Amino acid sequence: MVDISDLPTGALNEAHAKRLCAQFGLPITREVIATTPSEAASKAADFGGPVVIKILSKEILHKSEVGGVIVGVAPGDVEATCERMLIRVKAATPARIDGFLIQELVKGGIEFILGYKRDPQLGPGILLGAGGVQTELYQDVAMRLLPVTRDEVRDMIGELKCSVLLDGFRSSPVADTEALIEAVLSFADMVSALDSRLEEAEINPIFVLPKGNGVRAGDALAVLR
Repeated sequence: MVDISDLPTGALNEAHAKRLCAQFGLPITREVIATTPSEAASKAADFGGPVVIKILSKEILHKSEVGGVIVGVAPGDVEATCERMLIRVKAATPARIDGFLIQELVKGGIEFILGYKRDPQLGPGILLGAGGVQTELYQDVAMRLLPVTRDEVRDMIGELKCSVLLDGFRSSPVADTEALIEAVLSFADMVSALDSRLEEAEINPIFVLPKGNGVRAGDALAVLR
């Protein structure tokens, strides 16, 4: 049973939002928090390859809009990249900065979005759709009111045009659809548990890896009443 009695109110930064998701069984990316560019460089060295760098702030919900996300940064470039990012973000917004999130670079995953909506009459529901940059471009989504069953989640996936990518489209590896189903059910459990305390929640993208390798939540957003 997840203890939600001591959760804060308002928007969570990405690290805290992912930690909340992880409490309900959602796999998240490997990542560390750094407070300075030099600390970020030191911690990035442990990843053994290129990383994703994100600005960390509970006041910035859409980091890419202020230049707060850079993908595929070599370990030797992390400190300088963080310094440039900090200048750029501070020029774009007065938001308080908590530091940097240094995250593993996920390769070979199919990107989906998991989200939460509350209908004033019908209650809470979840959406699943094409994620990443495809979300706004294709608007390929399926929705269900809670609670949802495993079969209903499978039907949601079947409704999506992008679901063909899970089956090994054009000789690409077959994806871990069962792990995606488990992730959707875990997300639904989180929404149900938080109930009216949850104002907004989204995972975009959630990477679906080749079969047997599971999924990873690449980014998360949560706002609590």
